Order: sequence, then structure tokens, then C-alpha cells
Amino acid sequence: MISQDTHDRAPAAVAGRRPRGHPGLPGTAGGRLRLRGPGMLAAAATAVMLAASLAGPAAAAPATTKAAAVRLTPATAVPRCLKNDLIAGLHGQESGTQGGRSQGGFILTLTNNSERSCSLYGYPGLGLQDARHHVLHSKTHWGPTIFARDPGRHTIVLSPGETATASVAFAYVGARHPLHAAYLEITPPNGYDHAVVAIPYGLGNISDGNLYVTAMARHTAYTHPAQRCCL
Repeated sequence: MISQDTHDRAPAAVAGRRPRGHPGLPGTAGGRLRLRGPGMLAAAATAVMLAASLAGPAAAAPATTKAAAVRLTPATAVPRCLKNDLIAGLHGQESGTQGGRSQGGFILTLTNNSERSCSLYGYPGLGLQDARHHVLHSKTHWGPTIFARDPGRHTIVLSPGETATASVAFAYVGARHPLHAAYLEITPPNGYDHAVVAIPYGLGNISDGNLYVTAMARHTAYTHPAQRCCL
């Protein structure tokens, strides 16, 4: 998290220079002291002390505020989880039908394998590869799947060893121009590098390239167990 200090800064006194005089103080004019006799020395000294006392708190306040902001930042900022921080996996198997089309799916997991806390926010990126790791054409749809509701974007802080989950669904095409996908690319939310995970049970062999995924959550319900297929 980046904090920004928006307070107006008052100019601080420069070492070795006298502070500018206040227009309403006796013995000052145009920011300079007027010394016109012995009787004015005491007044001039009083004016300087009063001007310094007026400028002091205004100049010090922004510095104090900025210091407080700097102290708060490390306590509240958690770096995002990168690919090297995580172990990705696909678990279980689900099946169902929507709009006359069959779909199969898994629970996608991202586990913090680092020694520090990190955060996830939003949806993972997905892609498909064939058995030789050639990239296949695919399209990812963010939102609900036929197996789970979409929890929406929210920040999840993972301590070392903790796991976040999402529901992933594949659309089936049967024997008509299947992609024969063997691997799923998984990119952490807001990340650039992806992990590659084998798609269990040969389910990717009958995918048409449309992928559906919910946002990452602390827990994603697993409610549609299915028999293994597509080996």
C-alpha cells in the first residue's frame, strides 16, 4: 500500500537566516526589522521570538504527520503473492450441464509456500497447453461457474502454508474438434508468470477452450462430485 501525505507544507526556517517577520508585528516592515534606537531593541527581540513561535508549529506539523504515515505503511502493506511464492493445484472433479452443454471442473488451489505472508486479489489467469506444452487457443470467463457462486474480488492475506481456492470449469465438445489439452496454465491474480499443472483424468481432451473461473476465496464449496472420466 502506498501512502501519500497530502498536507500542505509550511516553509521551515533556514539555518543561519532569520525568520521572516509577520506583517502585524511591531518593529517589522516588508519582512525586515527596523532598528531606530536603543528603545527598539527589546521590541525587535520580542518580535523575532514571537515570529519564530508562530512559524514553529506550522513547519513541524507536516513532518510529524509524514513520520506517522511512514510508520503505518509497513504494518499495513502486504506484498502480492507471486508465482514463486505459491504451489498451484487442481483437486476433485465436478460435472454438470448448463444450456444443454456439459461441463467438468475442479477446485483450483494456491498455497503460500514462502516464508512470508502475501496477498491475493481477484481472479487467476488461465490458459491451456497440449501434451507437448504448445499453447492452445482458449478464452477465460471471470465470474460464477455452474458449480460455485462468484465471491467477487477481495483481498486475501495468506500466511505461510495457507491456501486460497477458486472454482474452475471446462466446457465439453465431445468428439467434435476437441483441443486435446493436457495442461492448465495458472497465473496468480495481478501476476505475470504462470505455473503449469497437469489436467487430471484427461478432462482437457474434450475441452472446447472456454474456461470459467471464480475469484480467489478462503473457501470454495465442492458440491458436485462426479465419476472419473475421459482417461
